[in-house]
Amino acid sequence: ISIAEKYEAEIHLLHVVDTAGKSNADEEQNARKIMKTFVNEHIDESVWVLQAVRSGRPHDEIVRYAQMNGINLIVIATHGRTGISHAIMGSIAEKVVRHSPVPVLTVHPSTVIERLVSESDVLSDLHIAVRESAR
Repeated sequence: ISIAEKYEAEIHLLHVVDTAGKSNADEEQNARKIMKTFVNEHIDESVWVLQAVRSGRPHDEIVRYAQMNGINLIVIATHGRTGISHAIMGSIAEKVVRHSPVPVLTVHPSTVIERLVSESDVLSDLHIAVRESAR
């Protein structure tokens, strides 16, 4: 968001439903709903956000979307898997980095989560009330 604000750029928020060859309209509809809620709650109105949902192999769809929409920078979270988990599961972020014709900025999810989820959000979700004097 800060990069988009600084360069007066638009953000393309893309979610790819990993369908492994099968289309699932329910998953796509759910992704659109979640995305809309996320944008409304976390992204300032001063930034122009285009939302898109695609189905297919995530790394292929991300690269294809970037090419078709003239994207200058892909920002993607990496789950930081290592060892066997990484070897078996692979890494969407890694595949995007390898196949992307444009620069890719990878961010660690905990950094993103720390900025999106506050202590009050967690306490609220757990239905815990904290008196001001207790803090």
